[in-house]
Formats: sequence, structure tokens, C-alpha cells
Amino acid sequence: MTAPQELLERFAHHERRALAEILSLVEAGKAPPLPARKPGAEHESGRSVGITGSGGAGKSTLIGALITHLRKLGLSVGVLASDPQSPVTGGALLGDRIRVGFDPADDGVYFRSLSTRGAQGGISAATGAARDWLLAFGFDVVLVETVGVGQDQIAVRDVVDTLVLLVTPNTGDEVQWEKAGLIEVADLVVVNKSDLPGADRVRQQLVSALALGGASKAVPVLSITAASGAGVAELWAAIAGRSPGLK
Repeated sequence: MTAPQELLERFAHHERRALAEILSLVEAGKAPPLPARKPGAEHESGRSVGITGSGGAGKSTLIGALITHLRKLGLSVGVLASDPQSPVTGGALLGDRIRVGFDPADDGVYFRSLSTRGAQGGISAATGAARDWLLAFGFDVVLVETVGVGQDQIAVRDVVDTLVLLVTPNTGDEVQWEKAGLIEVADLVVVNKSDLPGADRVRQQLVSALALGGASKAVPVLSITAASGAGVAELWAAIAGRSPGLK
């Protein structure tokens, strides 16, 4: 195994293989201490964004669309996708890596799948530490994708600066929105597949549920179609508006 000091030196020189090795150590609970931040270091302005929602909401498609948009803006992107644990290897099934569209030769994008390994809450227990290492490496934005989650799986809230809840036109009704834990902790709620019938109705239900819930913060409800990229620029503008220093 690579000596910790040598590994950290390679990491400091932005060697992607060193980053991969460290993230493997993070998952195993054996990572070295995170290097101290230097005053004015670029990674201090990095931000993390969580993308959560039920299975089939289009999280992977949205991640791909955001990567495309962010790279056009000149922002580097790290992605942490929590995948269900493989019953054979105990590792991640890598389903999200297959579904997310990005150029694997682009050094401005780094994608890492993390096995949930039975952890509750929709993300791997290693997600928070892995996010810190990606930010320390210098990525401008770290996107954290959860597995398909239920109403009470809100662990991602504690590891991201901004949380985006993704829903679709066939997701729930007014009663479900009123009791949904996810909607209470989200910073932005996004209706994906907004070109489908019922999208406007769901958006209005969400707006009403948020207004009646007495939330302490204003939660915008946006409409997008991630597959075509429609509304993705507006979504990023809303995210960036909550994160000083981002474009």
C-alpha cells in the first residue's frame, strides 16, 4: 500500500489516481487526515449540491445535464453517486455511472460510485468525507446523488450546501406532500419530465403544500425536462444564487 505521505503528495499535485486511492481508503474507513486548507485556496469556494428523489425521477439524467451545463460554464465537477450494494461483491452496482452521460476523457469531471453498504438514509456513510476530499482536490462543484429514496430518508441534507428534490408528474398527491420529510428539508423542488401531462398540476400541488406547511424558508418550485436540457440553466441559476462565488 502506498505510504500516506507519498499519497498525499501525489494528491497535492492533482494526480487523479491518488484521489481514487484516497476515496477507496475513505470507503474502508482508513483515509489519512484531510490536508489543512490554505488561506485563499480555490477549493474553499467549492460547493456541494445534493440531487435526491424517488426511483425513476430522473436523477441520473439530471446529473448528466448539469455536468454538460457546468462544463460549458467552465466549472469542474465531481460526482458522488450512492448505489445499492451488490449482493455478490458488496460494492456499488455502478448503475448510475452507466446512466449518466459525460465524457470520460474530460479531466474537468470526476465520477465516483459509492456503495451504500446497508447504510440508511439514501447515501453511503462515506459520502461526507468523500465530498471533502473532492473539494480539497479543487472541484468547483460536487454533485451528490442519492439512491431512490422515500419520504424519511434525508441523510443527504447534512452533507450538501444545497439540496434539490426531484419529482415527476406521477409522484404522489396533496396528502403525500404534506407528510413528506424530504420536501421539508429541500432548498429547491424540481418537477422533472415537465413535458408530460399532469406536470403543471403537480407543480401547483407542491407550491400549495409548501405554502400551507409554514416553512421557515422560501422553497422555489421549478419545472425542467432533464432529458432535453430544458430548464437546466434556470435550475443552475437558482442553485448558484444560493451559493456565493459560483457562476
